[in-house]
Amino acid sequence: MDFDNARRLIRTIPGDAKVVDVGGGAAPFPRADYVIDAMPYEKLGAGSDGNIHQKLGIEPRYAEERWIQTDLCDRRPWPIADKSFDFAICSHLLEDIRDPIWVCSELRRIAKAGYIESPSRVVEQSKGVENPRHAGYYHHRWLIKGSQRGLEFRHKPHVLHSVKNAIVTQLSPGQRINPQHAIVTLDWSNDFEAVEILEFDEAKVISELCAFAAEARRLPNLTVKVRTPMVQSLKRRVFYYRLWMGQAE
Repeated sequence: MDFDNARRLIRTIPGDAKVVDVGGGAAPFPRADYVIDAMPYEKLGAGSDGNIHQKLGIEPRYAEERWIQTDLCDRRPWPIADKSFDFAICSHLLEDIRDPIWVCSELRRIAKAGYIESPSRVVEQSKGVENPRHAGYYHHRWLIKGSQRGLEFRHKPHVLHSVKNAIVTQLSPGQRINPQHAIVTLDWSNDFEAVEILEFDEAKVISELCAFAAEARRLPNLTVKVRTPMVQSLKRRVFYYRLWMGQAE
């Protein structure tokens, strides 16, 4: 989760509000009273480089007895009553899962308000985020964009990686997307819209990807330098070179 937004939520969520973190098992939001996730409590913090639950430096309110393990996408209502929570956090989950539309519907059902955060399309359509040959994160399924009423989801197609004009930028090992362009956020109350944009014509899919990339390239301060120790920077450059040459395992 974006650190500034996390601190904002810590400041503004009332102390007596009942809060749930949906899908945050890799780095649970410490203000959450409950966590609901596909992974068990024993896997808390596994596989995350964000670790917002540690960086904020506050004691977590959730506990093992308030950790609900369930498949969030199995199209059955979660074991939570309607509007049980005053606030729901859903950070860096929707891009990963097979059915974000269902998860959004359950978010609206169980909570009165909430905050959603996901990687932006600028990130997902840039090479060098993880690999100089591939766009965005290897395991993400969706391109997510904010709309006037909520969120729009488009399937992240494999063709994206091979269409030059669909790429926003090629990041070097010492660069990253500017944080102000790197995430999509939604603060919602009562309701919001989650829509999958369906398109099956390959030419139209490519055209839309290229149009988005062309617009994104005009964003101010699109990239920033990553400050890392010299040895770490050198190792990263060597690693990227090997990936580029197809030598890394």
